[in-house]
Amino acid sequence: MKNDSVFQVGITGGIGSGKSTVCNAFQALGIPIYDADSSAKWLMEHDNELVDKIKEAFGTGAYTKDGQLNRLYMRTAAFASQEQTDILNSLVHPQVGKHYAAWVNEHLSATYLVKEAALMFESNSHLALHCIVAVSAPESIRINRVHKRDKNRTLEQIQAILNRQWSDEQREDSADFCILNSGEIPLLQQIINLHTQFSDPALQAHYGVQKPATH
Repeated sequence: MKNDSVFQVGITGGIGSGKSTVCNAFQALGIPIYDADSSAKWLMEHDNELVDKIKEAFGTGAYTKDGQLNRLYMRTAAFASQEQTDILNSLVHPQVGKHYAAWVNEHLSATYLVKEAALMFESNSHLALHCIVAVSAPESIRINRVHKRDKNRTLEQIQAILNRQWSDEQREDSADFCILNSGEIPLLQQIINLHTQFSDPALQAHYGVQKPATH
């Protein structure tokens, strides 16, 4: 359920699109950022309810003896097929949603909030936000970025991840705003333009935000 006490912006994009770079710029402008992917990784090791569900679905081998997620094991158990990945997502995404809702309640005085997530539309988490920004770049640029930053991933593995995610065209069709991160248009200027719009009470009201009265 959407919290209309503060304006909430979702930023999404496929692997290598540069959404984290975009979010870092918004953070530099003083906007609180919620990183859904990092939060999911934290919850998978610290949320006891979620840990129990993952063990039930994928076996006790999903965790090491010291309670850390066994990522090598999970690559085979949870990411070997789309069906298994969907099962994991069905366990993790609701817990991330609860965690995010609590985080929002702690930041109601902010001008607006940003939530970063790769699978924003796929997980339906966009429904709890007021508007969505899609960050895009040509696939060849995205693959090159990921390959440079993560030498352990092969080009085939990167392509497999791309194939499981929505295309840029799908995200852009569903988003309210778009950022092109290909180098053709200055990235920072696009972000500043959006920051100006998102800070405008009139735009926030258009999306149904009703700021609590201050005394």
